[in-house]
Amino acid sequence: MKLLIVDDEKSIRLSLRIALSKLGIKILTAASGEEGIEIFDKERPDICIVDINLPGINGIDVLKHIRKKDKNSFIMMITYISEVRLAVEAMKLGANDYFTKPFNIEEIKESINDNIKYIKKAQEISNQEKKEIAEIIGESKAIQNVKNIAQKVGNMPYDTFILIQGESGTGKEIIAKAIHFNGIRKNKPYIALNCAAIPKNLQESELFGYEKGAFSDAKQLKKGLIEEANEGTLFLDEIGDMDILLQAKLLRVLQEKKFRRIGGIKEIEFSANIIAATNKDLQKGIEKGNFREDLYYRLNVVPIHTAPLRERREDIKVLIDYFINQYNGALNKKVKGMTKEAMEICKNYGWKGNVRELKNFIERVMIFQEDCWIDVDHLPENLMSYYSEEKGKSVVSSNLEDVEMQAINRALKENNWNISKTAKSLGISRVTLRRKIEKYSIEK
Repeated sequence: MKLLIVDDEKSIRLSLRIALSKLGIKILTAASGEEGIEIFDKERPDICIVDINLPGINGIDVLKHIRKKDKNSFIMMITYISEVRLAVEAMKLGANDYFTKPFNIEEIKESINDNIKYIKKAQEISNQEKKEIAEIIGESKAIQNVKNIAQKVGNMPYDTFILIQGESGTGKEIIAKAIHFNGIRKNKPYIALNCAAIPKNLQESELFGYEKGAFSDAKQLKKGLIEEANEGTLFLDEIGDMDILLQAKLLRVLQEKKFRRIGGIKEIEFSANIIAATNKDLQKGIEKGNFREDLYYRLNVVPIHTAPLRERREDIKVLIDYFINQYNGALNKKVKGMTKEAMEICKNYGWKGNVRELKNFIERVMIFQEDCWIDVDHLPENLMSYYSEEKGKSVVSSNLEDVEMQAINRALKENNWNISKTAKSLGISRVTLRRKIEKYSIEK
């Protein structure tokens, strides 16, 4: 565990360092806001003690930077009694505690000691969240191939370039996160830029950053995403939407592994895995003059193709079971799964939105689910009215209803028409059972 002290007074840094070293954690110190931010970005300390009244970048701005980078860092602010209003502002911005000068070091020590266990718990939760968002789900041959590539690339001891191509909703960003968070860079920065979401005139400053005074609104230095991703991973999502002029600049940076901030003269070296992703056909983009051929070959060192869900239907059940379990935890439900009949319909559905559509569907169903099993009656209309392109009629076979009717009839007889017992044996509610009895006109 690491602790960072940011204070321009040497005596305070020294006294805190001596007192807190007894906690058995690594102590880092900074004499200014700029130095504090630099050390934080490099070391990622778990606890930060920040003086509000700092020269240059003040403590409030340091706090904002830390909280933007890490929601779990425990941040304590130090201020004079006359600046308590600033401490209150700091608490609103995400500080965990504050102390006024002159402060009692034992109280600071006690506060940190009391919160160490909560910090460790927050780290455990954060690590679990990273594991979940970086888990590639599926058993198909296509997914197994992607998993193998992700594992090998993630554990390479040198920088590489990866290009992930596939339809929207096939999990391209999940693959990028799996490469990073399951590999040797998992404790280094993972920085993402969605090229389609950033206006083209702002993409360059987002990537490269800018020096103070580089243009009228550049009131302070801003690091770019390439610099932020140093030693980690830079994920360029929707690379096909990147401005064609910026593509040329990016290519040069990727080849030389150095860049300049806008308005800067100093060359800054960097080292990172570069992962790009797109749902566009870049070969067609090259033909139309929308994408640079040389950048395409630079990025396409390790190509990964994400197959659409319709080409790996064996993964549909695995994904449904995974999402049901996920939303059971999130929504405090106890749904056991999906019935065979409902699962068959899901397997035959088109899923144009791929995994994203499937996940959203399960979330919608789980929000309103009251029975133990998700059955045919719980499926939305678009799944039930799925038509084949050739015949223009529903693919949902009527024999599924026959199977369901026979199962209900058999269960009713086995339980002597006891509605409660029958519903329990079928894993549905009494209301749903009565509705199905009426639907199929089942009589005793």
